[in-house]
Amino acid sequence: MQATISKLHVYPVKSMQGIEVSEITCWETGVEFDREWVVIDDKNLFVTQRQLPKLAAITVTLSSEHLILSHPDHEPLSIPLSRDHLNESDIITFTIWKDQAQGINEGDIASQWLKEVLGAYRGGNLRLLRFSLDYRRAVHEKYSTHPTAHLKFADACPYLIVNSASLEALNAVLRDNQHEPVTLDRFRGNIEVESETPWVEYQGNTIEINDVTLKGVGPCMRCPMIGMDQETGEVIEPGQPFKTLMEMPIPSDKDGAYFGMHASFLSGNGKRIKIGDTINLVTSK
Repeated sequence: MQATISKLHVYPVKSMQGIEVSEITCWETGVEFDREWVVIDDKNLFVTQRQLPKLAAITVTLSSEHLILSHPDHEPLSIPLSRDHLNESDIITFTIWKDQAQGINEGDIASQWLKEVLGAYRGGNLRLLRFSLDYRRAVHEKYSTHPTAHLKFADACPYLIVNSASLEALNAVLRDNQHEPVTLDRFRGNIEVESETPWVEYQGNTIEINDVTLKGVGPCMRCPMIGMDQETGEVIEPGQPFKTLMEMPIPSDKDGAYFGMHASFLSGNGKRIKIGDTINLVTSK
């Protein structure tokens, strides 16, 4: 089975806006700069749009030298991409789901900016952490049988593939039931594909894109966050499209609200893929 890459996205800061790009570099830990930063609270717990929907209103851009966070009501925050400003000893261990992960604190200026934009969170401050290069966060064994699979701050796997034909299948059901259709950015995929077949992304367990090979490890279980507008954090229609996904029959052996394909890395470290490239979905034994 084949599909074509139609869009590519990188999400540098977990749960903030993504960046649409024409090509990406693929690494063992995912797309370059993807989920490399995360926001945590003063109890060392990760924070996402589930807790702070206003994270969706923060625009993220990458220049050649800086990560830039912007909000219409505040001056932008500029953070060097070089790690020279970081204190490598200022490592914080925090909880992301059931994992323990490590990040390097981006400092008081970043923390103050988050407070100004988002307000105090549960009576405390927020901090921005960058992934520590000395830390290895393994992909959970239920998502990958590959012993060396690892990732940065993504929830489960370093790559997520979504299909516009699957979105159309979902939107057809939403419209039939007088619900609002949704856009593909709700599902925050790295690799968006076009195909003639809904759910084709589930049809292969090996994913070949030029010199890059990924391992398809199963559909992505969604949460109610897919009901949020990804530019404002506003819930457009409570319960949707989550409830509709829960009820839709899709070609998977799993029950639940699934959309998109989790993938871990097999080969092609440092290789690039671009819009228009063909994806080969191979079922291997």
